[in-house]
Amino acid sequence: MLSDKLQVLSDDDIRAAVRHWLSREDWQHLLRKYVHRNSPANIKAYGEQFPELLPNLIRDEQLPAWETLRREAVWALEHAGYDGYHASEDEQTRTEEALKKQIREHVDRRIQELFAETPAIGAASVPSALRTPEQPVNMTKLSTFLTNWHNDIAVGYNHNKLVKDADQYRQSAELFLGLMGDLPVGRITFETAAEFRELVLQLPFSHGKGGSGSVKKELARARADKTLPRVTMKTTKRHFSGMNSLWKWLVFKKHVHATVQPFSGHSFPGTKSKKSARDDWSREDMQRLFTSREYRDAPASSALRWLPLISLYSGMRLEEICRLRPGTDITVKDGMPCFDLATREGWDPKSEAGTRTIPIHSWLIRHGLMDFVKQQRARGAEYLFTPELVLHRGKLSSGFSRDFSKLKFGLGVGLKTTFHSFRHTFRTVLESTDLKESHIDAVMGHEGGGSEGRTYTKRVSTAKLREVVEAFAPPLDLSFLRASSSDTPPPLSKIMIKKRKLTPPALDENGRVLRRRKT
Repeated sequence: MLSDKLQVLSDDDIRAAVRHWLSREDWQHLLRKYVHRNSPANIKAYGEQFPELLPNLIRDEQLPAWETLRREAVWALEHAGYDGYHASEDEQTRTEEALKKQIREHVDRRIQELFAETPAIGAASVPSALRTPEQPVNMTKLSTFLTNWHNDIAVGYNHNKLVKDADQYRQSAELFLGLMGDLPVGRITFETAAEFRELVLQLPFSHGKGGSGSVKKELARARADKTLPRVTMKTTKRHFSGMNSLWKWLVFKKHVHATVQPFSGHSFPGTKSKKSARDDWSREDMQRLFTSREYRDAPASSALRWLPLISLYSGMRLEEICRLRPGTDITVKDGMPCFDLATREGWDPKSEAGTRTIPIHSWLIRHGLMDFVKQQRARGAEYLFTPELVLHRGKLSSGFSRDFSKLKFGLGVGLKTTFHSFRHTFRTVLESTDLKESHIDAVMGHEGGGSEGRTYTKRVSTAKLREVVEAFAPPLDLSFLRASSSDTPPPLSKIMIKKRKLTPPALDENGRVLRRRKT
């Protein structure tokens, strides 16, 4: 256990913790499967993305990618023996970067094995020992290039559009100089940029406003007064956009090597647009999933068999489906089978609007869902997928979420298409109809327009809710999936072949076949 006297983790501490964490069997399995045993074509095409892709393979699909990476960092520190140690924001961020850097190093080694060449993945992915003599380090100071770069981006160079925020970009470069010093461009690494990121986040929010003084003084003032509001993650990301612009110009002018990209690959939690966070399930990706051997071989009562279908035809969240109790939450209302989501001990829907009734789509009923529900009731199962799914860190969906993520990645489904994307597909299809948005909100558990809107959606009739659900048809016709016994098509009729008795032909004296006359 970490001594109470230790206040700050060094970079060596963090690197050791990360190496220890990545030695675990689940991580070793991922690294073996997707890095060490992957094909040369995939490594060359996707190797640059692996530091971002691999953590997503073990994520809870209901969490954003940045939160998954942050949790992995915390667990790495805990696994290394820092039990009960509350890592600072800086230490957590440094652990995240160390995780990605270690993955890059695995990819680098694989590229070396396959191609015997220096990989072109990023600054941190090019160990100095692997640099060839043809890559001299440029010792010219960064400030030397600022004026020419600023002039070029203001008018547009190399057929690029002009940068309207050229002055803001220059301010970002000057902020870098103020915090990190006037470094030779050949000495600026991924770690340098990571340190710059952390220093920017420590600056007071008021920095640069009203002649507040030098950046170093502002940094000291913020460290002395912990109550001061800090620079936001969004502003920090904007400064990195400016530095990336400068670095691309340096590469174009051949002042630095294209293999070194110190300002790329850093995380900026909470700055991505929620609307662009996930894609819908396209027809092609649905075809990949539902025709895959893994899906077709899944048992008829398995979570893999039913969870994607229920989410697709109801718009429900993964954990909401996993929490369904066959004896309580699947009921008949106004003569219609329904999912009934309500707060219960130990769990509640995501929001007030999440408490709702969802009529079960007729397609699910025809394809045997209610038969499966009856089987689980007869067995006395607590949840719909008991005993297959078990609670892990307070969720029933955690294990399935990880397995599904690995499956869809292996099938070639894009990173932004997740299990939650079934819910997006459901909404997208319904919004193309003439249905009221408030009625769609009532089915999906989305907040309406303020408290008045929420009150209104609670009064939507079951018949109207059923109309909304039945209006959904997936982008891919799923009629090829096997149906329940009550909807199983009749077997194909046998082809009847009339048997004939074979007798030897009659021959004349010359050996010719005597043809019989038809009567």
